[in-house]
Amino acid sequence: MEQKAVCPAPLHKAATRPTVYRQIQPTKEMKKIYTILTLGLAMLTSCEKEIDIDYHTVEPLYVVEANISDNGAVAKITQTLDVPDTLWNKNVENAEVTITGEDGSLFTLNHDSAGIYSAPEAFGVPGKKYTLRVKIGDYVTESTSEMQEPFNVSDYYIYKIVMMSDDVYCVRVDVKDDGTTPSYYYTLITRKGKPYKWLITDNRGQYGTTEIDLGCFIDSDMENDKDDILQDGEELDVEVRKVDQKTYDYYWSLAIGMDNHANPLRQFSNNTLGYFSACSIKKLPALTYKKEEVKYLKDYKSN
Repeated sequence: MEQKAVCPAPLHKAATRPTVYRQIQPTKEMKKIYTILTLGLAMLTSCEKEIDIDYHTVEPLYVVEANISDNGAVAKITQTLDVPDTLWNKNVENAEVTITGEDGSLFTLNHDSAGIYSAPEAFGVPGKKYTLRVKIGDYVTESTSEMQEPFNVSDYYIYKIVMMSDDVYCVRVDVKDDGTTPSYYYTLITRKGKPYKWLITDNRGQYGTTEIDLGCFIDSDMENDKDDILQDGEELDVEVRKVDQKTYDYYWSLAIGMDNHANPLRQFSNNTLGYFSACSIKKLPALTYKKEEVKYLKDYKSN
């Protein structure tokens, strides 16, 4: 069984909790234990016997999370961890990282004190393909992505809707795109410098304005959803990326894999995990949450 991917990870220079790929090598005994836990949970709650599980240590895999955009190029390189490890990631600091464009451009990404490889001068040109190459000793891995056309955000706000007699709070981002071919978007909301909500969206069949809706929390679910509940005055940073279909498929498989204990689709050669995306990025001014000022969606629509 492959290493396990846990939680999506936007790539930022600021310190954020990264994607964690875990290594799992199941045994027959583990499968039996999982079956017992699933079918007999009520019985096991009264059992105090400690169960030791042998996870079988396996060789770590490299993980590359990188992009080139209209804001420069960044990359983070880590290695997978064994299940019992308490660390969130293992940074790789001795890599040679380059990005080559089909127009002949060549950029070298340099490692900094924050553990990020970057090239601020590396700007992607729409329609051009770029290849990321990572060399670590004798190990080499590559991935290619096509830079996307720029887009605009016409509006964004916090709203609420009624669902099952309860108020659900959401963030709406309206993206304007003049293209006539499918476009793909990755939207990230950051709260207190950490990832809060994310979503992938495509505009297939509805070119022009794409309405992106990210559910945040249910008003009455204070106990079960308390980590998601926003407090008055909190600010939310919103970022939208226009990505190619390959990156969209990666995030889609990541979302599915989180619920099924599987890694996302491979984008790199040589068995490397992670993604490389040539994308257009919009970082929007922060939204301030004030509960008494949040309107129902129908009221926004009527204006």
